[in-house]
Amino acid sequence: MLLLDANVCIDVLRGRADVVARLTDHGPAGLFPCTVVKAELAYGARLAPDPARAAALVDAFCEPFPSLPFDDACIDAYADLRAHQRASGTTIGANDLTIASIALSHGLGLVSDDRAAFAQVPGLAVVSWRDG
Repeated sequence: MLLLDANVCIDVLRGRADVVARLTDHGPAGLFPCTVVKAELAYGARLAPDPARAAALVDAFCEPFPSLPFDDACIDAYADLRAHQRASGTTIGANDLTIASIALSHGLGLVSDDRAAFAQVPGLAVVSWRDG
């Protein structure tokens, strides 16, 4: 079971063949975006030349996947990660910290091409669906 990062969703929406193939091979079962990723996608749609069309594409992409929220079950993972960052002097962005917390609290790996940021998260399995 895997959480999808926004960059993976964007790759699919843009038709990146290697990522689309992996998503197609996997199918929607066991794949989850989270509310933070959906918010990032919605924001990106607002910036598109045709926001209504972009929002419709985002909605259609997200429709088959159950969405995971940042909820009370994620609080401990978030607090632990933020404390770890402070103690180790590392930082990742607030959204990435929240996404990592959601993945960890649900026992999910993360599909992302942002390995540099997520490599700083202890215990988080990160895979890329991009070739090369």
